[in-house]
Amino acid sequence: MTEQSIIFDADAVRALLAGRKTQTRRLASSPFRDCRPGDQLWVKEICLGAKRTGTGNGEAAAALRDADIVVLRDGWRQDRNGSGRKGAAPTNPRLIWMPAVHMPRWASRATIVVESVRTERLRDISKADAIAESQLRPLARFFAGLRDPRSVFAARWNRIHGTPGERWEDDPEVVVLGFRLVN
Repeated sequence: MTEQSIIFDADAVRALLAGRKTQTRRLASSPFRDCRPGDQLWVKEICLGAKRTGTGNGEAAAALRDADIVVLRDGWRQDRNGSGRKGAAPTNPRLIWMPAVHMPRWASRATIVVESVRTERLRDISKADAIAESQLRPLARFFAGLRDPRSVFAARWNRIHGTPGERWEDDPEVVVLGFRLVN
């Protein structure tokens, strides 16, 4: 069993925590091609750091490194001591949000365990698998009128993967990870 991080955007985290997301696709050229059932992936999200003695985050990288609390986009506060709690989503426009890649391990609120791994062409995704990717409910507002879950998935994929060779139209090889949330 190995452990590594995986980045999910806010929509994916919401779906994961709601129990709707049980699969993810990543380019076959990514490190996820080496995942095996039983591997643990801890989820990284966009975040900001805060000290218990202040509300600002000053220099963002230092604040995240030295933070006592990491705040996530939806307002979740994760303490360095391992506890977490719901809070209001931050709205201060002066806050400097850090890319998910910088999130420390202790700040992750979700760990998933890989249950299945396979490779396939991107466009071979089935309707059931597009639903398991589960970006459908949050995206329904943006894709009104699209009823085919594969079309919704394709549009979302292209928003994230715009590089030639990675787009839906290019049908790249992907690693399909099936997983379950453990915390």
